[in-house]
Amino acid sequence: MKVGRKLKKPEKLNLVPILDSVFIFIFFLLMSAQFVEVYEIGSSLPQTLEVPDKQEDKDPLNLTLEVSKEEVIVRTGFKTNQGRTFASTDKEKMRDYLKELKRLHPKENTMILKADPKLSFQFLVTIIDSTQMPKDSKEKLFEQIVFDNQGVK
Repeated sequence: MKVGRKLKKPEKLNLVPILDSVFIFIFFLLMSAQFVEVYEIGSSLPQTLEVPDKQEDKDPLNLTLEVSKEEVIVRTGFKTNQGRTFASTDKEKMRDYLKELKRLHPKENTMILKADPKLSFQFLVTIIDSTQMPKDSKEKLFEQIVFDNQGVK
């Protein structure tokens, strides 16, 4: 036996409720936009300069003082490590040498201090004082002192 089947036409989508909700949503967004206040801070942009990268061919000073009881070794340079040895009692010659280094490198103001851990604090202070200019002098030597805790090797 044959069963009679009827083809049903597909129902059309009812878009009216969807469109109603979209229009209500647009209306709601427009109404709420009135209550939003936008604040603007007036500021000017900072001025910038484009500086070309300069590679300095000059070896940095990298001034290091290695202090032991008998001598003070003044080392300079990073790539080419040069040194000059002074007796710990020869403070005036060491100061003259540091003045000459400062004259050659006027922008440098840092000195690394490596001290023997067995040195007394008072001895170390006298060496540091001997590396500075007198207080009444307007000329400054290496004002920033960085202590290296590894000591003299």
